[in-house]
Amino acid sequence: MIDVEVSLEVLSETPVSVGAGGSAGTLADKVIARDSRNLPIIPGSQVKGRTRHAAEAIARSLGLRVPRSFDDNTDTVIRRIFGSPQYRAPLHFTSLVGVIGEPSQIGPEQRLSHIRPSVAINRRRGTADDERLLFQETALEGMIFAARPAIVGALPDIEHLALLWAALRAVDRWGGAKSRGLGWATTRMQVIVNGQPQHDDDLEAALRSLVKRGEGQ
Repeated sequence: MIDVEVSLEVLSETPVSVGAGGSAGTLADKVIARDSRNLPIIPGSQVKGRTRHAAEAIARSLGLRVPRSFDDNTDTVIRRIFGSPQYRAPLHFTSLVGVIGEPSQIGPEQRLSHIRPSVAINRRRGTADDERLLFQETALEGMIFAARPAIVGALPDIEHLALLWAALRAVDRWGGAKSRGLGWATTRMQVIVNGQPQHDDDLEAALRSLVKRGEGQ
């Protein structure tokens, strides 16, 4: 087993809208998720979910076996990284906190969101529904969502970590309203194994080794 620590910075290129339940006390019909300091966040559950989805797509494309469903408890590389209902996940995913500028410069006085008007689209007709004007809160374009570290835990070996790294690189949309152009972003990360930073070349080689070994088949 190896000890894993991944720090993440998600740089938003368009506004991000990760919805939260309820909208009491605001003008918005849909508000964004925030932490206890009222700062916008990408919840750890979404970081895990989006990364798992990307990891399954990559594994499938490389000919590796993936679970048939979320409840599938078959021993695969996906289950060893992300867990299953019967197998506790070996990694913990932390929420990414949104700020303007460097993540170390968190200031509660910053205006970090915007309310955008939108309309509900009737999918059958492909036109706007009558009397369905909505107000949606989004985090500002250009924000950085970060956590240092964002993912911690243990994995069987660096080859499993390499698939996680590749999946994180592949995620380029966060939150909802993708059809409206929201949520485009790029990701920067630092990967540390047993206290030592890992280089992209080493992780690429480990991913090739995972495929050659046929892990999970």
